[in-house]
Amino acid sequence: MSFEPKLKNWAPCANLFSESKTNNYAILILNTPINFSFNPSFVVRLWKQAKVRVTVDGGTERWLTWLTMNKEEFKDIPHPDLITGDMDSINPVVLDYFKQIKTTEIVTTPDQNEIDFLKALKELLTYCGAHSMKLDTIYVLADTCGRLDQVMANLNVLYKAKYFWNDVDIFQIASSSLSWLLDEGIHEIHLPQDLINSEDWCALLPIGTPSIVTTTGLKWNLDNTTLEFGGLISTSNTYGGSTSISIKNSSPLIWSMSIESLL
Repeated sequence: MSFEPKLKNWAPCANLFSESKTNNYAILILNTPINFSFNPSFVVRLWKQAKVRVTVDGGTERWLTWLTMNKEEFKDIPHPDLITGDMDSINPVVLDYFKQIKTTEIVTTPDQNEIDFLKALKELLTYCGAHSMKLDTIYVLADTCGRLDQVMANLNVLYKAKYFWNDVDIFQIASSSLSWLLDEGIHEIHLPQDLINSEDWCALLPIGTPSIVTTTGLKWNLDNTTLEFGGLISTSNTYGGSTSISIKNSSPLIWSMSIESLL
């Protein structure tokens, strides 16, 4: 198998964990648990500094509930710029409230052939076009919720979204992990020393298609190794000491890593 490699540099923690973010990003909150009660300022800062704030269907109510549980003052928290979804899981009272907010745009997406996450990304693209906004990053709060089918559906969205958000980095943030798609090519992932020292876990998941992978910087590196379900996959790996992880892959992979030590 041959392909033309292209280099992509990643430094996801630099902006994600900074007090003042410099990237133009949107935040999406899905209808999954928001489990950052031990570090609420991380989530609030991520929300406040976003260029566009989106809640997806029942994620709207989860967001309001989380703010209440963490004693955040609603008057200091910007409203969602966009609420979207098929609206089958949002409380009608909450929806009616936001219909009165002039700064919040509500778009119903009834199509049942796609999940709300994918439809929300498409509506965000439309929203940015209408408001002449350019993003470089999208952060998605999408914690695991006991539903393997929903976990897999959310990962599938990362594969689909690259075709219409092809110049934007999309990261899924769970309560203790960060995951994103590595398209075929060569990747340099730059990580903080604290994360390397923690020896937290990381993983390479070849969902859907086998991938021939070579890495440096991991404790257990791969050397022109085929990753595939039904064969070898790289889970519970960790770092070898370098703050730069190099990955060459012949087809798309999910990279997932712990961020617990940074939170």
